[in-house]
Amino acid sequence: LIRVCPCSLVSHHIAEMSGTTATNLAPRPLRFLAARLNGLSTEGRVWCAYLPRQLQQRQESLRIATALADDVDGLLLLESSPASGKAQGPGSGPARGSAPSESDSDSSCEAISSSLVAGHVWKLSQGPQGCRLVQQALGKAASEEERCALAAELHHHVSEAIRCRHANHVLQKCINTMQPKSLQFIVDEISKRQGLVGQAARHRYGCRIIQHLLKVCPASQVSKIAESVLEEADTLACHSFGNYAVQHVVRFGSPEHRYRLTRVIERNITSIAKSVVGGPVIKAIIMHAAPEDRVWVARAAAQNAQAMLALAKSRLGYPCA
Repeated sequence: LIRVCPCSLVSHHIAEMSGTTATNLAPRPLRFLAARLNGLSTEGRVWCAYLPRQLQQRQESLRIATALADDVDGLLLLESSPASGKAQGPGSGPARGSAPSESDSDSSCEAISSSLVAGHVWKLSQGPQGCRLVQQALGKAASEEERCALAAELHHHVSEAIRCRHANHVLQKCINTMQPKSLQFIVDEISKRQGLVGQAARHRYGCRIIQHLLKVCPASQVSKIAESVLEEADTLACHSFGNYAVQHVVRFGSPEHRYRLTRVIERNITSIAKSVVGGPVIKAIIMHAAPEDRVWVARAAAQNAQAMLALAKSRLGYPCA
């Protein structure tokens, strides 16, 4: 009943099953469930899971707008938005228990993506709701200039964003939607600080930024990042997150970086092969390096019985063996 029927209808039937029409006189477990269902029916969050995708997205947009209005800063944003009409008070939004019209959903979605984000990109990027708004605005931007204007508000915040569980998604959206030349500020801020590339490559969220930059940007543009990865390649190749940066240098780096990385892997074949995540790094060398470099790495592994045995026993390394 909870999954397929309206929450208010289910709570009414629960009250009837308890022998009374007043939920406050029902047995305690049923009374608690009925009150909870009545509360959920007004929030509009359970319903969107069973609506068509288009209506589900509109319901989500309205929910985000209401969540922003509950916050003081979000209220100021809504009041200053030209598409918001008259000022709204805290907790304002669609009437409780009423479904929004199609025109209201479209206008709310458009207002969220354009008017509310500009000027508040960094602040919104640090929250779970706001980062989705910023990503939506970047995806819907009409031109590269508009995306650059939004991304400009992230300047001097890149080192914080790569460690933030929400803002890192905004950086990924910038990398995937903007031209490589427009991403130079991200490359510069990561490269200018000594040791930041290695720290980011080992970080749960930062490793994603390093991977996307190495994949999207030309090798000449991210050469400093690749150099920093090469300096710590022997340890990064054995790290649970850092090994992905090493693999991306192999796949998307310049021939020189690929050659130097192959030499590092060859010299440290035993420790890398014994590592839990070392197998995919060796496999990337065999698949993407130059033919002569592949032979050197394969010969180094084949001549080392411990390395071959470790690769054969590893869940990630046995395809390489």
